[in-house]
Amino acid sequence: MKANDNFFFWRTGFVGTALILSGIFFLLTNFSIIPPVGQATERVIGILLFVTGIVFAFFQGRGGGLFWFIIPAGVSFSFGIVILIFGFAEIIGTLAAALLSFGFGTTFLIIFLLQRAQWWALLPAGSLYGLSLWIWMSMLQPEIGFHPVFLVLSIGLSFLAVYLFSVQKHKMRFSLYAGAIIVFCAFIYYFVILFSKFILFWAILLIIVGISVPLTFLILNKRLLKKEADTP
Repeated sequence: MKANDNFFFWRTGFVGTALILSGIFFLLTNFSIIPPVGQATERVIGILLFVTGIVFAFFQGRGGGLFWFIIPAGVSFSFGIVILIFGFAEIIGTLAAALLSFGFGTTFLIIFLLQRAQWWALLPAGSLYGLSLWIWMSMLQPEIGFHPVFLVLSIGLSFLAVYLFSVQKHKMRFSLYAGAIIVFCAFIYYFVILFSKFILFWAILLIIVGISVPLTFLILNKRLLKKEADTP
């Protein structure tokens, strides 16, 4: 019987990493480097979620079509960490939401790293990382507030990552174009938020738009005329 046909065959690297990181987390909480806040019952539930995540990680290690077991494993680990740190009282708080989003994003990133053919996993990974970054930046930069500029930026970067890591790049050009447009719009959105209070900004923006729009139409018109001239 081949090793891959054995039901208990699993990738020691993935499961071993999950066990090591779990052990490190519990050491940090034991020495109060990461102070747990929850009550005894909440800690038990958090530990059970860790065990559940390890079980899912074990069965995912069989490979094949079981790679999707990474999703419940990552969800279990993420909820376990949040419950152990914040408890049930703060589980719907902003910091807990940021940590959960980061954990879910890492889950989809691991799917891509283990199964490179699953390029779609980069899109939810980038979106969830963007959601986590959005929450953090809304607290670090009050002037931005809850404008989803960092979420938009992360989604654009996700599309660019799909193109960058794709094997057949000519089939993924849509991802390159979509990512470039979204990233460009995100930067414009960011600068508008930061400088919208300054009258000088709007004057400069109007000048840039006034130059860019006719210039763009001029370039497109020349390309169309050249294409028509080359057509027999």
